[in-house]
Amino acid sequence: MPVHAVVLPATVLLVPGAAGLARPVDRLRRAVRDELVRAAGPDGAWPARWGVLAPATRTAVGRRRPSLGAAGIADRWVPGLDRWPARSVAGRGGVPASVVQLVLGEAVGADAAAEALVVELAADADDASLAGAADALSACDVLLVASGDPRGEGASSCTPAVATVLDRLARAGGWTATTRSVTAAGPHLPGRYDVVTWSGVAPTDQVADAANQPTPASSSQNRTVRPTRTVGT
Repeated sequence: MPVHAVVLPATVLLVPGAAGLARPVDRLRRAVRDELVRAAGPDGAWPARWGVLAPATRTAVGRRRPSLGAAGIADRWVPGLDRWPARSVAGRGGVPASVVQLVLGEAVGADAAAEALVVELAADADDASLAGAADALSACDVLLVASGDPRGEGASSCTPAVATVLDRLARAGGWTATTRSVTAAGPHLPGRYDVVTWSGVAPTDQVADAANQPTPASSSQNRTVRPTRTVGT
């Protein structure tokens, strides 16, 4: 089944150069990269339309230039960020969105990552904002989601606003989740990170399936989406 979304921990340690020469989460980097590779098409081509969903101090939608400045990491310490395309960028993203966008840039290239639709959601985002975010991101081929609740509810949990939008997209698309847990030993590390991959039928298959259903009551929008399996590494 094609990959529609990958939820990854929004730790700056995923960004090359953020921890200097140290590489404390190498296994997590490999796990994230493995799941992103699954998003490529049968011919190995990357999806054309990427989306980024992340928590932030304020709600914003549009293209963003990543920055880890708020985490105390200057742009010059992040390899390749000085060459990040600046066209059509509305502003700088927050740290969670920036981490995800930089990970995407490392995988598919800065040019493609710069075109990603970035949706940042504040904790107090209202229902209209959440519905608008889900609608905007539904046009993307693959979504990258920043997990990690800044209120301290867990390294692998999404904020309520982010979780609400992701759940709406998963229910509408009939996606199911697979969780891959990665251990990470070291000072100040949580001990375990989760990478969650949401998969489902291809959009063309979904349209065909819907056309063959006798009533809307059997639509995938009425399903309850739950994790299907956990893979330890």
